Amino acid sequence: MEKISITCVDDHKLFSEGLSAIINMEVDMEVVNSYPDGLNIMEAIAQDKPDILLLDLQLPVKSGLSIAKEIRSISSSPKIIVLSMKLDLAIADQLKQINVEAYIPKDIQAEKLIQIIRKVYRENEIHYFSPQLNKATVEVLTSDFQLTTREIEIIELLNQGFSTKEIADKLNRSIFTITTHRKNINQKLATKNKTHPFYSFLNRLEEG
Repeated sequence: MEKISITCVDDHKLFSEGLSAIINMEVDMEVVNSYPDGLNIMEAIAQDKPDILLLDLQLPVKSGLSIAKEIRSISSSPKIIVLSMKLDLAIADQLKQINVEAYIPKDIQAEKLIQIIRKVYRENEIHYFSPQLNKATVEVLTSDFQLTTREIEIIELLNQGFSTKEIADKLNRSIFTITTHRKNINQKLATKNKTHPFYSFLNRLEEG
């Protein structure tokens, strides 16, 4: 079986080793190398030729965002999954614009991470992003977009990678009800000027 090859870049040795151990337990994937920073990342990628790069956002000297931009300026490979302790809407939007495949929290469940790795590897185009909606953002969504508490809850679940069916099951509602909520969300977004700071992020929520 051909395995999914993965290179990790993280300056926390314990986290990096734990991540590698989890991944290497899977029969269809393996970590081929780990690095504490991205100073020589282009050379490392040329050497490792990984399918996927697991990239910490907060790194010494050079940030994960800068590294991702550098990679994408010359190539669409490897596929990039950015991990961070704190997820941010502005960072999410920048990563989407340069075609990074995923942006996820470092405290994600191991099983979910493995699922994301497989999905990112298999799909030609996928953007899995899960930035947290903080209090300020929720206030903007409520006041500027007139979204209801339920609609905001659905947006949060979409950002966490749940499909329409999964959201329906989680909220104990019918698929029809969730689909209706999503249509209402889209209609409300469509009434706003596209220059609104949250428009591009929210408008690119993937259909589940």
